[in-house]
Amino acid sequence: MSVTALPVSVQEVSTRHSAIPGGGTPDFNERWAAWQARGAAHDRTVRRRMMVALPIVAVVAAVLYGLYGFVLR
Repeated sequence: MSVTALPVSVQEVSTRHSAIPGGGTPDFNERWAAWQARGAAHDRTVRRRMMVALPIVAVVAAVLYGLYGFVLR
């Protein structure tokens, strides 16, 4: 079994992955701002989901705790 690797230069890889659709390459500040925006959007999504999930989990836990206390009597 042999593996054949195609030669790819570092320049080809770096321009392929860092190019933006409008042309050119983004500088550090643009990439950092985009990174922060994605992080903020993710934080909002997680907080919104937790505001729904945590009360449900708390009610279920309270019911199970009540049933457990009722069974032990």
